[in-house]
Amino acid sequence: MEELMSFLQTYSEILTGAAIIVMGLLLMLFLMGILRQIKRLNKSLGSITANMQAYFDVILQEEEPAPEAPVKVQEATKSESGESEEILVEQKLTEQEQEEVFNAVLQEYFS
Repeated sequence: MEELMSFLQTYSEILTGAAIIVMGLLLMLFLMGILRQIKRLNKSLGSITANMQAYFDVILQEEEPAPEAPVKVQEATKSESGESEEILVEQKLTEQEQEEVFNAVLQEYFS
C-alpha cells in the first residue's frame, strides 16, 4: 500500500495529465457518435422533406381533363335528363375511384 502511495505521489502530475487525455479521448468519441447520429437524422429529414414536396406537387398539380369527358357532357345535354344524371353519376363514381387509388398510392409511398 505504501508503495502505491509513493508511486502516486511521485507520478501524480503524469497520471493527472494522462487522465485528462483519456477523458478528452472519451469525450471526442462521444461527440463523433453524436455527429454521426445528427448526419443520419439530417439525411432522413431531407428524405422526408423531399417526399412531402413530391406529395404536395402531386396534390397541387392540375389534372388535365380526359378527352372523353367533354364528349360525354355534350351528349348529356343533348339527351334526356335521366340519361344526363346517369352520366354525371358515373363520372362522379370514376372520380371517387381515382381519388381512392391516388390516396392508396400516396399511403403506400409514405409508409
